[in-house]
Amino acid sequence: MPSHIAFFNFPAIGHVNPTLGVVEELVKRGHRVSCTVTNHFAPAVEALGAEAVRYESVFGDFYRSPYTAEANAGEGMRCLDEAKLLVEQVGPFYEQNKPDVIVHDFMAWGARFFASKNDIPLVRSFPSYAANEHFSIQERFPMAEYDDPQVMEMIGKLTALLPEFGLPADPMGFFQGIEDLGIVFMPREFHYDGETFDKRFVFAGPCLGDRSFQGSWQPAAGGRPVLLISLGTAATGWPEFFSMAVEAFRDSEFDVVMSIGDHIDAAELGTLPANFEVKRHVPQLDVLSHAQVFITHGGMNSTMESLYHGVPMVVIPQMSEQRANGLRVDELGLGRHLAKDDVTPQSLREAVVKVAGDASVKDRVRTMSDTMRSVDGPAMAADAVEARLATTR
Repeated sequence: MPSHIAFFNFPAIGHVNPTLGVVEELVKRGHRVSCTVTNHFAPAVEALGAEAVRYESVFGDFYRSPYTAEANAGEGMRCLDEAKLLVEQVGPFYEQNKPDVIVHDFMAWGARFFASKNDIPLVRSFPSYAANEHFSIQERFPMAEYDDPQVMEMIGKLTALLPEFGLPADPMGFFQGIEDLGIVFMPREFHYDGETFDKRFVFAGPCLGDRSFQGSWQPAAGGRPVLLISLGTAATGWPEFFSMAVEAFRDSEFDVVMSIGDHIDAAELGTLPANFEVKRHVPQLDVLSHAQVFITHGGMNSTMESLYHGVPMVVIPQMSEQRANGLRVDELGLGRHLAKDDVTPQSLREAVVKVAGDASVKDRVRTMSDTMRSVDGPAMAADAVEARLATTR
């Protein structure tokens, strides 16, 4: 029976993209699917046949934040402001178009506020690590300490706000509570302590959907190995990295595709070598389908896409979650973790050459890719959402 399924997401590319395959699958099954999104993401969800419920975010069109301790400490307050504004802006629409279930990103607190007040069942989605009674990314790799003044201020305001939405005035319970269903956009084999997650969690993998809206890409003629370099869409504050990358792979055996984002102009890099293609953004899935190695910041979206395409990585993290990913990649033998402070043109070149030439790394990455491709992630996630719906009728 067709239902109205609403997606409440966090306005970041790494959070929205993993859900697109699930949105597409649910639309194909005849459900009405609505997605609360900023203008930036509206065309992508509308292209899948979903309804874009637009709002203006605290974070702008999509999340762009410097990876600094000060910024991370303040993100909790911004997330709380985002949640309140989200309810104010989209609440009237959803009160008139009540969803049968809300699928919400673990950072989209506004979904939990609205659902509690309107008695709507929830499904939580995790584009990064899930949390249970045994594992928490905040505990293992803290982004900000609870005793930070900005964090304490946010917790105080959240405590006062929760009862307004029919939730207990218990911020730790709010953060640590577990939904009846969580969809995790990675394989269990990659997740820390993956064996401790029970049937409440569905490991659907990255759920890659149609990305034709990002354009297409083809390698240059000649069959040279392709090296992809990107620090992600939110990277700021380290323009020197791209200059080091140019020096490291100038006239190398690689055809280099380098995505520099919105915070640096390619002209700042000077005259580029003939083997470099530099753009603000590239259709990453297309490039990865041809790449031999990926130098990445280690965002979960990029990590999953690289593994899905069987591409080993050199991970240079910019924040704690990315450090968790880089260390996990290293631990599982899927590439190499390189600390930011250790990056030089020489260390970059040596890391890529080592990863590219290690047959055992390639074998482990290929095995992980096969594991991910053996699962129809969008179908698995859609089945789980429909099963959750069945329990609420």
